[in-house]
Amino acid sequence: MRKVQLLSLTSLITIFSLALPAVVQAHQPVALLSSDTTPAKGPLLVDGTISFAVTASFNKVGEIRGFRAGFKAGDALALQYLIMDKSPENKLKSAQLPTLVITSPSGARTTMKLNERTNFFEPYSQTKYLYLGRLKRLAEVGIYSFTLTSRGKASVTIAVGEREASGEVLRGVKVLPTPTATPSSSPTPAVTQSPTATETPSPTPSPTLTTQSTVGFSRSQVEASNSTTKCWSIINDNVYDLTKWIKSHPGGQSAITFICGRDGTDAFLAQHRGQSSPFSRLASFYIGPFTG
Repeated sequence: MRKVQLLSLTSLITIFSLALPAVVQAHQPVALLSSDTTPAKGPLLVDGTISFAVTASFNKVGEIRGFRAGFKAGDALALQYLIMDKSPENKLKSAQLPTLVITSPSGARTTMKLNERTNFFEPYSQTKYLYLGRLKRLAEVGIYSFTLTSRGKASVTIAVGEREASGEVLRGVKVLPTPTATPSSSPTPAVTQSPTATETPSPTPSPTLTTQSTVGFSRSQVEASNSTTKCWSIINDNVYDLTKWIKSHPGGQSAITFICGRDGTDAFLAQHRGQSSPFSRLASFYIGPFTG
């Protein structure tokens, strides 16, 4: 087993590589293999903020494909579930397509919702796609795992990250806890990387959060926060404290006060679907998941 050079992404994770890493360009597909039957066996996207198109094809019910991605403090987790806009995929119902389960470094699990069918033309590959689901939130520090489970024959694409830059994908890596952690310091992730990597990620400033909960917030808590002095809103099953954004919103205060204390997903997507900046800004107001 070959040990590769350590990159300071975390002091709590050590990655030992069994295969040479490959440098790929943004938007270049990362194909999941039939042997990638768990996230641990699949590829690792060293920097999960860089744009990659992870593709997977299935032939029967119950097949599993997995991969992982690393995130630093202040990073946004941005995912998009797509299919090609051509037969047979575009004829399949959402219930016939693979499920995608996202597991955070803390163990929290989220199943991607397939709640739209929006046309999207990808200029790099000149391909017509359909958006079926999107998710964006403030990422936990560490390694996320992504598991696709088939419900029949289908091919899908999972777009990860939004930053258009060269990145690195590692295969045949094993993630183990480092035995010597410093109790007095906050956990920071670590990822191994080849010394020939072409990309050195720039530090991303951590957004200022009013509150952050790993437990989440109920509907009654959100509904009680419906004023200009305390404005919470549910967007894509996450809760955001938009109080400080009311007076700063470029589109006017009413667009924010309208969604205080309620689910603002439809209103937000109607104005900002396909725009990266509003999603990045929204991530800075994230306070926790919505528990229903």
